[in-house]
Amino acid sequence: MSLKTRLRISIVTLVTLLVMAQSVVSLRMTAEAIFRDAVERSQGIASQVRHLVLQRVNEQAALAAEKPETIEGHRELWQRIVADDPALPSLLEKTMASSSAVVEILVCDEAGLILASSSPTRTRATYQSLPDFSEWKTRPVFDLVLEVMTQSQDYAIVVPLGVPQMSLPVLSIRVVVSSVLIRNAIMPQVRSLSAVSVLSLLASVLLAYLFSNVVLRSLARLSQRIESIALGSSVAEPGSLAREGKEFADMESKLDVLSRQFRGAKEDVQQLRNNVELMLERLEEAILLFDNEHRLLRASRSAEHLLALPLPRMAGLKLEELFPPPSPVHALVEESVRRGKPIHDAPVMWERGGAGQARLLVNVELLEAPSSSPSQFSLLLSFRDAETRRQLRSQLDISTRLTAISRLTGGVAHEIKNPLNAMALHLEILKSKLTGSEQVRNEMDVITGEIARLDRVVKTFLDFTRPVDLRLKDVNMVELARQVAALVWPMAEQARVSVQLDAPEETAVVRGDEDLLKQALLNVVNNGIDAMKEGGRLRLRVFRDSEEVVVTVSDQGAGIPEEIRDKIFHLYFSTKKKGSGIGLAMTFRVVQLHNASIDFVSSNSSGTTFSLRFPAAEESPASPGVRIAGAGTMESEAER
Repeated sequence: MSLKTRLRISIVTLVTLLVMAQSVVSLRMTAEAIFRDAVERSQGIASQVRHLVLQRVNEQAALAAEKPETIEGHRELWQRIVADDPALPSLLEKTMASSSAVVEILVCDEAGLILASSSPTRTRATYQSLPDFSEWKTRPVFDLVLEVMTQSQDYAIVVPLGVPQMSLPVLSIRVVVSSVLIRNAIMPQVRSLSAVSVLSLLASVLLAYLFSNVVLRSLARLSQRIESIALGSSVAEPGSLAREGKEFADMESKLDVLSRQFRGAKEDVQQLRNNVELMLERLEEAILLFDNEHRLLRASRSAEHLLALPLPRMAGLKLEELFPPPSPVHALVEESVRRGKPIHDAPVMWERGGAGQARLLVNVELLEAPSSSPSQFSLLLSFRDAETRRQLRSQLDISTRLTAISRLTGGVAHEIKNPLNAMALHLEILKSKLTGSEQVRNEMDVITGEIARLDRVVKTFLDFTRPVDLRLKDVNMVELARQVAALVWPMAEQARVSVQLDAPEETAVVRGDEDLLKQALLNVVNNGIDAMKEGGRLRLRVFRDSEEVVVTVSDQGAGIPEEIRDKIFHLYFSTKKKGSGIGLAMTFRVVQLHNASIDFVSSNSSGTTFSLRFPAAEESPASPGVRIAGAGTMESEAER
């Protein structure tokens, strides 16, 4: 929080506290005055009514024909005079008008029976006892304010009227006061205090703004100058701080020197950083640079894919965190530091989280150690993915073989098909002429069947080698994978295989031939289902990886044996009794036609995962992300 903000908050808080204190004091004094006035007026009304009633009773008693001789007679006479006096309610009502807090004046007998009232409808009713208003005033003021503001309560002031000879009063004067009327009397004062408080707070905010601007004007200019230095610019006018005083002028001169030094150093560092970044981006190898405390300083983009960890998370980690002590990479580094010699192309197996194992070639370079710590070296680690290079060589070899097969045998297949058609025709003619021998006919049927099978093989080969006319359009791979999952789901129930599709993003668009892409993915999915002889789960994932769309198909089968992994994309290679060996070769061809790549990771314990990587196209509206789970199977000519 800036100094200006703290100053403004302090002024506003101080004024707020002063206004609140003043408001509390004013409210207390006002409430005390109103409460005292209400009690005094109520007591005065009660005394006035007492004199009035006593006067009316004495006048009517003097005119009575028979004078009572006993105290009981006097009591009955007084009560009868009060109850029968027609003018008394009107007099009580006029007397009540002198106080805004009084709601009713009652004259009751000793049993609480109302003999006269300012409200005539209440005559002959029984009085309900109310709290004493005189005692209510003795409570704390703010308790009284809270009660008046939140509750509706009636109070009473009671004045007895009797003779000394009687233990109980003959009559009682009861003045009823309402808290609602007291509230109405106090609310104008509360509103006035609230208005004053709000105006005071607004004035304090304005005062805080103006005062802080005046007080902190010099500091604001100084802050602006420092900020311009940090940004590498010269926003502030030279000499602008000299007007604020000698101290600020001295500080300005020192800031000028610091600004020139900082800009020069910043330019040098930025140039060096750009050169390092450019060099790291151009490297295909994964490069990690550690300081003498073995904490990561820089890493190339390739390290993300190789170590399955994003660069922001790797930054600042120590060597032991990236490569825990049991790992072979950590052992190589320790050996290199202990011997004081670099290590080149050391093969290691590295576990990349959920992406399986990778075979790496590791280089450890020892950089110059600081003079203060001669036993500690800075480290430069470089990694090459040996498995990826092997797979690339294998795929290039497969692509070369497929191309060679297409060029050399395309014409041969046409030449074979023509004699086959002629042989089949003449064989039918020969069968029509040989009608006598059943054994000869059986042999002819065998020859006919073999010619038909050979013809099917030639047709399949021609279909594979024929040039493909791609019908390119934007294809949402999430939707395409959903269609494939829905297609294999119903038929796979017999194989007890559940199909699960995970699509974290709503769309993943590539430019391609939708039908060919669907067939290529279907071949891989069916291979995965066929690999799980005892059932299991087949998982499809579609996600974006930088500028690529990746589709993975993971099964829980027995895995692909090590000795045949280089052959699974070969045409006519299959490990199944009835397999044609065309499915994965066709998938490989479709992937190549789309400038994409296909590879796989296989394990005897966790199954096989195929990864198809396509160049991503610009996003277009498509269906939302999908997650499908079910069981199913589908027949296909895709075979390993």
